[in-house]
Amino acid sequence: MTNDAMRTFEVPVQENGRMILPLDLRRRLGLDRGGRLVIEAGEVGIALTTTQARRRRAQEIARKYASGEEESVVDEFIAEKREAARREVAEVEEGQGGAA
Repeated sequence: MTNDAMRTFEVPVQENGRMILPLDLRRRLGLDRGGRLVIEAGEVGIALTTTQARRRRAQEIARKYASGEEESVVDEFIAEKREAARREVAEVEEGQGGAA
């Protein structure tokens, strides 16, 4: 079974709200003593991730945009504004040449 394969764990919740995660789950998540989980709650349930996994995912996304694989939204915006300014200058110059 790969690390990404889904597996179901049933975890009892104590009266005070505490849960003990099974050792196999902690190992799969790379949680050591003092590790931290992020719990996202939605309409259909919850998702548990580690802070390390979320950080890695954010770094992957940042690398994607920093690597130049996709054109930067800022670069695209600047290019559009420069083209609009170029057209405006051309229109003004054209208008001045016709009025003379």
